[in-house]
This record gives sequence, C-alpha cells and structure tokens, in this order.
Amino acid sequence: MKDTKLCGIMPALMTAFNDYGVDTQKVAAHSKWLADSGVHGLYVGGSSGEMILMTEDERKCLLETVVGAVGDRLTIIAHVGTTSTRGTLELARHAAKCGAHALSSVTPLYYKYSYKEVKHYYEQIAAETDLPVIIYNIPALTGTTLNYDQLCEILSIPGVGGMKFTSSDFFQLERIRAAFPDKVFYNGSDEMLLSGLAAGADGGIGTTYNYQPSRILGVYNEFHKGNMAKALEYQAKANETIAKILKYGVLPSCKMIMKLNGMDYGTCREPFMPLDEAAIEDLKTVTLAD
Repeated sequence: MKDTKLCGIMPALMTAFNDYGVDTQKVAAHSKWLADSGVHGLYVGGSSGEMILMTEDERKCLLETVVGAVGDRLTIIAHVGTTSTRGTLELARHAAKCGAHALSSVTPLYYKYSYKEVKHYYEQIAAETDLPVIIYNIPALTGTTLNYDQLCEILSIPGVGGMKFTSSDFFQLERIRAAFPDKVFYNGSDEMLLSGLAAGADGGIGTTYNYQPSRILGVYNEFHKGNMAKALEYQAKANETIAKILKYGVLPSCKMIMKLNGMDYGTCREPFMPLDEAAIEDLKTVTLAD
C-alpha cells in the first residue's frame, strides 16, 4: 500500500552557510517558514542543498537541524547519496537514527558505472535500513540514463518506496506509475510540475519551492480539485520566475531571489561565483506576490 505521508509538495531544501559551516539558525528558521506555508515535507541534503560541496559532518548537521526544527510537523526525506557506497551507507545509518522518514539517493556519480553496479548500489542502501528508499533519477546531472526495464528492476528491490523523476519523458513516468501503483513518484522539474502530476506523480520535489511554495501548492491543490485551468495559472506564474533563474544559474539565482525578498540565505559555495550586477538587477524584477 502506498505510504501517503510521503506524498505531496516537498521543497528540495537549500543550505545556508556561514564561515564555520552550516548556518543552523537560518536553516531552522527557513524550515519553519516552509512548514508554516503548508508544504508536506522537505527533501534534505540533495542537489539543491549543494551536497557535493559539503563534508559528511556538515550533511549530518544539516539533517539534524531540520529534523529538530520541523521533524514533528513535516515528512523528512534525507538525501544520502555520495561518491562512494561507504559514505552513502554511513549517511543512511545516521538519517535513520536522526529521525528521517525516508532516504533517497541519486544514481552513483562521476564514473560511468554499469547498470549492474547501479542496481547493486541501491540494493545495498535498501538492505541497510528499514526506511523506504526513494530513487533519484536525474540523467541530466548524473549522466546515467536508465531505461524502463532497468527502472522497473530497481523499483522492485525490497525496501524501495518510489522515485524522484527529474526528466521530461512523461511517457516513461506514466508507464512506470502504471506498473507500480503502490510506489510514490515525485516530479522533479519545477517548471513541469503540472505535467508530472498529469502523468501520475504523487507530488513534487523542487528548488524554487524554497521561495514560492504558495504557487507550487496552488498547482498541486488545484490539480487535485480537478481545476486544470487554475492549476495552469499557478504553473505559469511559477514559470515566470523559473525562466529568470535559468538565465543566470539556478542555485545562485534562487538564493539571490530569497535575499531580495527578505529571506537572506547567504550565497552558494565555490566554485559557484557571485552573480554580476546585471543579473541582480534583472532578478529584482521578480515578484513573489500572487
């Protein structure tokens, strides 16, 4: 049976940093703000959180901060993927002890691993924990493209509870959804949330949810009311902002939009570079008022 507490709108939480590591005060405050906005959960320590630019201890600190701040109010999915299986399993054990409700991981990074190696990686994660494991399928960033049969095999691993699907192949999403009605599927491309929901996604995980949750919730709620015209209005409004950030780089632009709208969340870690003045002036035209 599908775990309904895993369904819904879950911001891919961004990470605030200070000179010493994770800015726990800003992270806790922002997590509470998102909880107050009505989102259903948080996806912690993933791409939007700059996970590959963080140490293992920092990632543990981030998750502990979020669970402590809103773990009793929201579903917490801990992204535990690293460049090594050993590191991933260590973060998986920590997440379970910390109180996360589910785990997730991208496909193994950097090297062009075989499908056999990718499948074995997920088998090891699922065997390490009693928490549901959410596969994170994002071919554009990982370079790993899995076909329908391969995804079905991985989804059949005992303990795998679903998938974050970051692709525009909604035919594939619909077919996998039909094959696994009891698994939970998330749309991963903010600008295509409505399309993902129409293809069968149970919710969405996205970066811009950090600062425009009301619009994203509008898409989700109006879709489930059967009001497609209103859902499309919300999606179009969200996409006006998304079109801006795609011009200048997603993560630096998102943090700048947050700052410009009274939510100073710092800057991204290097090798990300600060935005130039022209980009900042353009992002000043972004409004989060509905």
